[in-house]
Amino acid sequence: MFDFSRENIDLIKADLKEKLPKKRYEHTLGVAYTAAALAMCYGEDILKAELAGILHDVAKAKKSSELKDDMKGYIDPYTDGDYVDLIADKAPQILHAIYAPYLAKKDYRIEDKDILSAIRWHTTGKKDMTMLEKIVFVADYIEPNRKKLPDLDRIRTLSFHDISEAVKVTAKSTIEYLGSQGMYIDKFTYELSDEV
Repeated sequence: MFDFSRENIDLIKADLKEKLPKKRYEHTLGVAYTAAALAMCYGEDILKAELAGILHDVAKAKKSSELKDDMKGYIDPYTDGDYVDLIADKAPQILHAIYAPYLAKKDYRIEDKDILSAIRWHTTGKKDMTMLEKIVFVADYIEPNRKKLPDLDRIRTLSFHDISEAVKVTAKSTIEYLGSQGMYIDKFTYELSDEV
């Protein structure tokens, strides 16, 4: 079981600094910082939000092709058995989000279900998101190092005033962007955009 102390969080940061590419690590710190700020704004557990932000891209140390190999036979505890195969085939860029909770448990002894779920849904979102899930989903989109994305300025402002509206705009913006690029759009993102 993970001990939620500043010292242990700093140890995870140091480990990830060695494992992740420099830009990915900087993004990770940006998400952790933003998630902590949003947690303060919405009265959520700051350390949990920071830790979820730190670990959201833990599986990005591997390339999608490596993740495909590692995840052969992997069952995502949040979806049905065929989902991982579908994503591996149509949207391998999502695999890291599916596998990250497993690595967070295996490598860092994270057992907190709220953190693991926030890590799992940070890319696609889903219906009925918890506040922590919303925070990490939005933080990943708006963190300070993020390249200019559609509606970024608007979502940054919304995030600290109405997180549910920020989630809605983020989901719709993601769908529009992926659609314009001819990329696969995950069913959970569609469901999220329909819900909010």
